[in-house]
Amino acid sequence: MTKTAGRWPLVLAAALGLIYVLPLTWMVITSFKSDAAVRSSPNDLFFTPTLDTFRDVVGAGSASIATSVQIAVSVTVLVLLIAVPAAYAVGRRVTRRWVAIASVILAGFLVLQMVPQPMAVIPLFGILASWGLTGSLAGLILVDTAMLVPFAVLLLRPFVLSVPRELYDAAEIDGASGVRVFRSIVIPLLRNGIATIAAIVFIIAWGEFIFATTLINDQAGLPVSGLLAQQSNLYSVSWNRLMALALLTSLPLVIVFLIAKRNLTEGLSVGAVK
Repeated sequence: MTKTAGRWPLVLAAALGLIYVLPLTWMVITSFKSDAAVRSSPNDLFFTPTLDTFRDVVGAGSASIATSVQIAVSVTVLVLLIAVPAAYAVGRRVTRRWVAIASVILAGFLVLQMVPQPMAVIPLFGILASWGLTGSLAGLILVDTAMLVPFAVLLLRPFVLSVPRELYDAAEIDGASGVRVFRSIVIPLLRNGIATIAAIVFIIAWGEFIFATTLINDQAGLPVSGLLAQQSNLYSVSWNRLMALALLTSLPLVIVFLIAKRNLTEGLSVGAVK
């Protein structure tokens, strides 16, 4: 009975691995097929592979990839510049009154996270129009930043709470200012949390679709999410181009995940117990 029970996790892991591997395998195989092979035998495993599709999408997708890199990096930097001190402010329990104020702020952040993105498109478009930023990358970056800051603050707050109170007391006894405490004590101790948030925000900003396709007017300047959507229309889907683009545009996310893997594991474990 014990041996049988011990095998169930392995069976479940194998089943989940198969569920993930099969679509990925089909995506890779399809990306190496020609248009004729996709139309004649889309599910055929035996075909003559070609790199023509990758050559086509690299030329067509280079501008979109550069745009997505610019958006994701800018949003990540801006979110960290705002969210790290904000999380420190709402997580530092100075007085009971401030704890009550911080609780109200956190409740507001939770409410903001409940607002669906499509509902925010029209009012945000109106705000950008009044600022003269409609159809620009700067406007899209500001919108993505505004939508991700509450999320980042909520995730960073447990890391702030994990900083021992004794460190703050010792720094105050030594005469350190609030800015120095934040710079010299808090930020080094929050490095795992900051790396975790940076990786998550980069991944979300890289694949954001609704704001990217509604706030950018130039179809040639769409990020990768918009370019992927362009591979399908009312009458047909270019499956080989779509799969090739999906593979190419997933590489930066894989690299970010591999770099931040350790920080993500430690960071999410901290957030789970606080």
